[in-house]
Amino acid sequence: MDTLLEKYTQLNDSFIKRKLTYHLGVEAGFFSEYNNMILAMLYCLENKIQFKLYSKDANFRHDKGWKDYFLPFCQEDNFAYQRHNQRVPVPSKKNDPRVILHHIFRPNTFLTFELWDAFRDRNREKQYFHIPELGIDGNLQEACQVLIQLTWRYNEVIKNATEKMIASLKLPKKYIGFHIRSGDKIKEIELFNISQYVEKAKLHSHLKTAFILTDDYRIVESFQNQFKEWNIYTLCGQEEKGYFFDDFLKNDKETIKNAYIKLFASVDILSKAEVFVGTFTSNPGMFLGMRMNPSKVYGIDLEQWQIW
Repeated sequence: MDTLLEKYTQLNDSFIKRKLTYHLGVEAGFFSEYNNMILAMLYCLENKIQFKLYSKDANFRHDKGWKDYFLPFCQEDNFAYQRHNQRVPVPSKKNDPRVILHHIFRPNTFLTFELWDAFRDRNREKQYFHIPELGIDGNLQEACQVLIQLTWRYNEVIKNATEKMIASLKLPKKYIGFHIRSGDKIKEIELFNISQYVEKAKLHSHLKTAFILTDDYRIVESFQNQFKEWNIYTLCGQEEKGYFFDDFLKNDKETIKNAYIKLFASVDILSKAEVFVGTFTSNPGMFLGMRMNPSKVYGIDLEQWQIW
C-alpha cells in the first residue's frame, strides 16, 4: 500500500498547471461525500489535474477532518474561507464575488462545483481507464477500486477501534452481507421489502448466515421473525430507530465519531462477505460496488451498479 501511495503522490504532484480543491464533508452524508471524492480523484488523474483536499470543516469531523479517521493521501488545502467551495453547480456561483476573488488569487485552482458534473458524468460508466503508474486498467468500478485501496486506510486509533468492534461479533468465515436502509432514505426512494433482499441472495448463495447493516433495529427483528432459519449478526443497537442526517449532526462530536466507527466497521464486514445485497441507489451500496469484486455485489433496485 505504501508503494501505491508513493506512486500516487508522485503522479499527483507532477500535475502543476491545474489543481482541484475537493471540499469534503460539505453538505451530505459520509459515503455520498466519499464516493464523489473517489470519482473526482479519478477525473483529475485522467485530466492531469492535481487533487487536493479540504476537510477542516467537514460535517463528520471530530477535530481535524479527514485525519480524524484516515491516514493522509494527498495535500490538504488550507486556503482561507472555503464556504463558497461547495459541490452542486449553481449558475449564480460563477458571479459570486468570493468565487471571482478566488480565481484572481488562485487562477489555476478549480472549486468542487466547477468540475462536479464532469466527474459525475454517467458516460464514464462505459469508459475504459488506463493509468499504468497506478495499475489502473479497467472500467469505472475497477479504477475506483484502486483509489479506494489508496484512501481507505485508517489511522491507528480508528484501526484499533474497528478491529475490536468486528472481533466482538465473532463472525463465521462465510456469510451474506445485507445493507437494508430505512430512515431518511424514504425521502428519496420507495423502500424494499426484506423478502426481496433474501430472494436476491438465494439466487447467488446457499448460505443462511448474514450480517446486516441497517439504521433501524426493527429491520433486524423483522428479518429474524420472517426468516427464523437464518443466523443474523449486526452492529445496529436495539435503540436505533432510523437515521435522519440532519438530526444526526445535532449530536455531540464524540457520539458522531463513535457512530462513524461503527459504520466503518460495518462496511468492512460487508466488504468481506461472500455475497453482498443492497441498493445501488444508496451511497453505501454504491461504495461497496466500487470496493468489492463486482461479481459479488447485487442490487435489488438496479440490475447494474451506476453512479448515484
